[in-house]
Amino acid sequence: MTSLTDFEKIIKKDKIDSVLVQKNNTVIFEYYRNNKMKERQHKIYSVTKSILSALIGIAIDKGFIENVNTPISHYFPEFNKDKENERITIKHLLTMTSGLHWSGNGGMISSKNWVNYVLQQDIDHPPGNEMVYSCGSSQLLSAILQKTTGLHIEAFAKKHLFTPLGITDYKWNCDSQGIAIGGFGLTMKTVDMLKIGTLYLKNGVWKSKQIVPYHWIEESTSPKVKTDDHYAYAYHWWNITSDNQVGRIFLAMGHEGQYIIVAPDYQLVTVFTSSFKDGASRPLQYFQDYLLEG
Repeated sequence: MTSLTDFEKIIKKDKIDSVLVQKNNTVIFEYYRNNKMKERQHKIYSVTKSILSALIGIAIDKGFIENVNTPISHYFPEFNKDKENERITIKHLLTMTSGLHWSGNGGMISSKNWVNYVLQQDIDHPPGNEMVYSCGSSQLLSAILQKTTGLHIEAFAKKHLFTPLGITDYKWNCDSQGIAIGGFGLTMKTVDMLKIGTLYLKNGVWKSKQIVPYHWIEESTSPKVKTDDHYAYAYHWWNITSDNQVGRIFLAMGHEGQYIIVAPDYQLVTVFTSSFKDGASRPLQYFQDYLLEG
């Protein structure tokens, strides 16, 4: 690891709001652009997806959902339009390989019923064949979680994830039907994002208690779909797969440069919150250049 002083100099010049670096269970670096950033609930955008993934794993472990191979038509009987639709499973939603058409968030957001909007899309590819990044897939997972548990996701998360981790200061926004926004609905503090990363580094254990099943941590963060030469996608978590990468690195990544980066071989967890309109990948580059090198 290069000098943290050099790291601090470079991030101070950029649109980064906060950074926490934890190594071997100790926070070794803490940065906030100003005093407000420490207590602020940051919009974490698509980092929400990775936390949703944890909740799906917990729901499966507790028997609310059978397994990832369960067809989603089981939860949306009105969706049985043809055999292609019936093949779409929870796993396809988690890996963004449902085959359902997706042209961006705008259509869903402007619709009166987000879940129905997603379900009514055409199938562009056979399920499992091609990844198309879609907040619609996350919204269906959110709806499934609420249907199966009988709880609003925020209540389910509070009981089974947030309260055990001591996370109390957050908000999970909903669509017009009262379904939590699975793709980008959460706001939370930087220090609480670090708790999520630490939980995953420790294979789902927090204070000697298994919060997220060990096997789910492993399964949900292991590469499932290669997206390009540098990245692969898992169950709403990303993996860095560069040939020159030393050790395994997986991450939650959100719009405008929000990150939870977990590097188990380094015993390292790093969190960034940022406000980039462009260049949102720069925090990840800083992580690789300043925290892994040397």
